[in-house]
Amino acid sequence: MNFNIKENKIKEFQQFVKDNWKTKAAHAPKGWKYLGTYFYVLGFGPYHAAVMWEISDYADFDALRDHDDPVYWNLMEQFLKLTSNEPTPGWLLREVADTEITESEEK
Repeated sequence: MNFNIKENKIKEFQQFVKDNWKTKAAHAPKGWKYLGTYFYVLGFGPYHAAVMWEISDYADFDALRDHDDPVYWNLMEQFLKLTSNEPTPGWLLREVADTEITESEEK
């Protein structure tokens, strides 16, 4: 997930991540593995930062929707207070070796 951080909140955001992401990872929805929060640096990126998660099954999106852990959602609410709300593209990636390829038959 890509995002920008609100003006004059970058140091506060950095401290928030340092203080809370182990807890957020421990309270993540079933099937969700926290891989880290990253800043784009030296201008090499279209946004300020990105959060990376790993899931193994599309059903894990249902687990996120149904997740009712108040610790997780409280941290997400704090995260949203520090980040801007403009729309940004997200990426759903799959390892090349684990991707099923469908091609049309050549005629």
